Amino acid sequence: MCPKNIKEYKLRRILIIGLSCLGDNLLLTPSIKKIKDAFPDASFDVIIGPRSVDFAIDNPWFSQYFVYNKKKGLLKLIMKVRKNRYDLIVDFRNSLIPYFLRGKYKLTFFLKEFFSDKTFTHEAERTLSFIEPFFGREKNIQLYFPLNKVYKEKGEEILLKYGIKRSDNIVALCPGANFEGKRWDKNKFAQLGKELFRYYDIKIIAVGSKNEILLANEVIQKIDNKNAFNLAGQTNIRELAAILEMSSLLITNDTGTMHLASAVGCPIVAIFGPGNPYRYGPIGVKNQVVHSGMDCFPCKVESKCKIDFECLKRINVEHVLKSAMLILDEKQHRFLFEI
Repeated sequence: MCPKNIKEYKLRRILIIGLSCLGDNLLLTPSIKKIKDAFPDASFDVIIGPRSVDFAIDNPWFSQYFVYNKKKGLLKLIMKVRKNRYDLIVDFRNSLIPYFLRGKYKLTFFLKEFFSDKTFTHEAERTLSFIEPFFGREKNIQLYFPLNKVYKEKGEEILLKYGIKRSDNIVALCPGANFEGKRWDKNKFAQLGKELFRYYDIKIIAVGSKNEILLANEVIQKIDNKNAFNLAGQTNIRELAAILEMSSLLITNDTGTMHLASAVGCPIVAIFGPGNPYRYGPIGVKNQVVHSGMDCFPCKVESKCKIDFECLKRINVEHVLKSAMLILDEKQHRFLFEI
């Protein structure tokens, strides 16, 4: 359905069928970028899930986006997208959607998805391997989330409301996660914040969604420092990305915010209990992953833990603090990391 020498064709309109949530779509960006580089003059549309609309809004990569909402039905989506005719449809969802749309060439990965390694290969690298026969190998794997000047200025304005300047040493804490089993103890987040203030001249901000405002507020109140602020629920995704781009460090659970930070180059300390950092960890040189290394690591069925997420409970403040200090000290003593 798609010739191996597709790069030699002159394609003008391409549809990307993406995934449901923000983090998963961010992990697709190296593959999407690879395709875009092959067809720099083509226009790109994208299908995404309702939880990742912010991935597509004001994204210069895409001419238009369509939302696949299972509650509203697949037929409605197909009828809407079918009005367009595409030169190439690339389906990263591995669905039947391409077969109901008008596309000259269609690229799906059913067999590759089934037989690919889902434990020790990072998801961004795994997806790139799907398109490698058509678009070549990518050695420099990184995530992307393009930001225009307007959002960068808006991010600065939000920080200035709290007396935080771009030149400040900003540490962001993300104590939330969609799945509660991935949330490190809020009291430990607060204690970590206190410890960081002991060693560094920093400003701490808590970030998260509107559903996490109360959680973030508890953490900030327990830190009890005039230079600690709650920004959860006060930014959209692009404003948050701009703020993370200005931050010295993000300390986070396994969330979409972690991948957003990767995409804008913010150093990360990622706390993993249930989950698999080999597959879903942060991408980048100046990142640290903290986990307890139990025998069941990496977790394969994270939602059905038989020991009540003991792996996350075993991670103490000292473990995370050491990783955070390694990154923060690099600002004062360069080249702690290989570049």
